[in-house]
Amino acid sequence: MVSFILVAAAALLGISLAGIITDRHFVVIMLAIELMLISSSILLVYFFAYSIAPDASVVPMLVSIWSVAAVEVITLITFYVYMKSRGFDFDVTKLSKLRW
Repeated sequence: MVSFILVAAAALLGISLAGIITDRHFVVIMLAIELMLISSSILLVYFFAYSIAPDASVVPMLVSIWSVAAVEVITLITFYVYMKSRGFDFDVTKLSKLRW
């Protein structure tokens, strides 16, 4: 059980890194970053659950992590719909306004 959680978190981290490196679409990059945050929260909950304090509850920390992740997804969807209605191209290589 212990090694399964660590392997699952490492697999999510690898998938998210591959998504960031290989894809140029803005939304895919943002979702890969979200996967990276989820893998880190899985590791955080795992290490918190098996820490020195066995009477500590994991539920408040887990709810706070999931609420932040939900807000990030809602913000991303709102941002995507707004920018798509304005005709913005989501290819990261075409973002010339961010270059110095």
